Amino acid sequence: MEFTLHCGDTTARVRQKGAQMTSFKGNDNREVIWQADPAVWGNHAPVLFPICGTAKDNHVIIDGVSYPIAKHGFSRNPEFTVEKIGDDFIELVLTPTEESKPSYPFEFAFHVVYTLRENGFSAQFIVENKSDKVMPFCCGGHPGFIVPMEAGASYTDYELVFPQVEDGRNSLCPGGYLIDGSEYLPCFHNSRVLPLSHDLFDDRDALIFTELKSRSVDLVNRSSGKGLRFSYPKMEVLAVWSMPKKNADYVCLEPWHGMPGQVTESGRFEDKPFVTLLQPGHSWQGGYDVQLI
Repeated sequence: MEFTLHCGDTTARVRQKGAQMTSFKGNDNREVIWQADPAVWGNHAPVLFPICGTAKDNHVIIDGVSYPIAKHGFSRNPEFTVEKIGDDFIELVLTPTEESKPSYPFEFAFHVVYTLRENGFSAQFIVENKSDKVMPFCCGGHPGFIVPMEAGASYTDYELVFPQVEDGRNSLCPGGYLIDGSEYLPCFHNSRVLPLSHDLFDDRDALIFTELKSRSVDLVNRSSGKGLRFSYPKMEVLAVWSMPKKNADYVCLEPWHGMPGQVTESGRFEDKPFVTLLQPGHSWQGGYDVQLI
């Protein structure tokens, strides 16, 4: 089931399956969210829990036991429960299911809250540990944004502009989607600007930045300055991705609190970079914010 949110002339649609936002339109009625072309990438804006990326050998070790777990976890496909809804917000929650228990032996509640405003929205993630033991988890967003955003523009007219100068170190994801070393992107080294191009992703897949000083980035047309501001104040990692070798007209800005599996890691969940170890009865909050500019 899908729900429509309104705030003035700004609208959004949110689907119960996977708690994905499937549409966001500002006051100009222009679609911003990628429309899930199955020939390219059949998603809109997944939410990721309890891992980001692929685990080493597709398993995680918890209390000495190895558990199979899918890429990006198990939150993309189940039906979330609607906890609260109003004209301009919706709160959805996922709790353990028969499908999740073989991968993740914890009692939890994973809330996703979308709040709409004029020409913008926020996506808030709340994780509750309802177990009687420490619960390791990672969490993130995976929204896809249509590029180009303006008629007559091309993909290469767009760039990511950060508020601070960044060194451009990118963690590598070879074919197994495991982190294996890092590189400095020549087009982004000691710069605030990362120009977009389709071939940027063809040899690298996702760009994964773990050392950014900035906690926001503007996705804009370099000529008009129009686009959106993407903020992720409580998330540690930013991934930038588009399906390689598809020349597709979108880019994903992915704020993560976690990382894919590493070639050299132990496999123990609690050892993963940027993992959160949540105490029993405690909660954690993160998320991202989008504002059209």
